[in-house]
Amino acid sequence: MVKLQDPRVLRTRQLIREAFKELLRSKGFDAIAIKDIAQKATINRATFYAHYEDKYALLEETIEKAFHGMIPEEVVNAREFTGEICDQLILLTHRYIVDFYRICRMDSKSIAKLVDEKIKKMLQQTIESIFLKGDNHQMVVLHHSKIISAMTGSAIYGAAHCWFMSGENDRTDLLVDIVRPYVMNGLGLYRK
Repeated sequence: MVKLQDPRVLRTRQLIREAFKELLRSKGFDAIAIKDIAQKATINRATFYAHYEDKYALLEETIEKAFHGMIPEEVVNAREFTGEICDQLILLTHRYIVDFYRICRMDSKSIAKLVDEKIKKMLQQTIESIFLKGDNHQMVVLHHSKIISAMTGSAIYGAAHCWFMSGENDRTDLLVDIVRPYVMNGLGLYRK
């Protein structure tokens, strides 16, 4: 296996990711072959496989890096799930969905489902990590945190995705005004 801190390895992985992103824009996921990625990244197929199991593993890493790169430090370091944190999660989820669907040709229902599930899972993990910090233990019983995080993340994701699909993308302020009270009241934490 490759050593992830080696500068050559990092550069090769970056070349692979950039080639993959370009191909997602032009061809769509289903039409992309490993040969295409390797050719565009100016590497051979064996080098690709030294870094990634398949194009699904590369897609998963691409989704994760983009999502985590969008999370503000304030959310990462949050010790309490406040209305402001909720607003930021709603907006970043919507922005991520808009960016991903506009950049990538989502002509495959299977990739759309895969991307949607991955985003929901990362959102759930982000929310759970906030719940498990600070004084939230009183609100979230430790063994229920996954369920509460899943419900909260699903509500945020579902609303952001619906908003995107309905074409209301220029009114994110209204999206926040609709979703925040629902989420915060559901958690019993509504604060302005």
